Amino acid sequence: MHSYTTDSDERRFVPLILAALAIVLAWGSSKFLAAVHVSLPWWMEAPSTLSLYGALYTLFDKHLWRTSYVRKLGLSKIPNLAGRWDGFLASSFDNFDKQCDVILQIFQSWTQISIFLTTRTSMSRSCVAVIQVSDLNGAGLVYQYQCQPLANARKSMHMHFGTAMLRMCSDDNHHLTGEYYAGRDRGTYGQICVWKVMPNGKAEPPKD
Repeated sequence: MHSYTTDSDERRFVPLILAALAIVLAWGSSKFLAAVHVSLPWWMEAPSTLSLYGALYTLFDKHLWRTSYVRKLGLSKIPNLAGRWDGFLASSFDNFDKQCDVILQIFQSWTQISIFLTTRTSMSRSCVAVIQVSDLNGAGLVYQYQCQPLANARKSMHMHFGTAMLRMCSDDNHHLTGEYYAGRDRGTYGQICVWKVMPNGKAEPPKD
């Protein structure tokens, strides 16, 4: 995975909160060991502030940021996009006459993300990404990708770069829609519409 940027200010104050919590835990652990009269051997140290901060940061980055409790506290506003999204795209390559089935697979932590989009003839992966949360119309995902044609692609298709701009409806966090455009080598553009696959394995198409 690679890092991504966001316009949410949570990455400014959350590390400070985790650092303060690490200091409190380190102080509490030393007091507890002293109270129970436990003396650690020379090769074992009591949990240090730095190690506790590292553990808390990793836990928050991998898991806590997406929990409902953390979100209710306002500590994380970044949408959890991780999972599989099924849908279709329409391209200027064939004058939007056909809809091509796509699978969008997103792997995400609080600070890193990887986005893979697969069609019948190609697979692309993200290089850089931005998640915007300040728009009242819904969170936005903008990323640059590298597209690699599969063995069954047309001979005219080759590796190229492009940009996708997707938005999540403010009242429907299971639906992403937007546009993409390929680089100078391809010169194509189109629309993408995907909906998230639920834990039961079913995808819920957007409501009209």
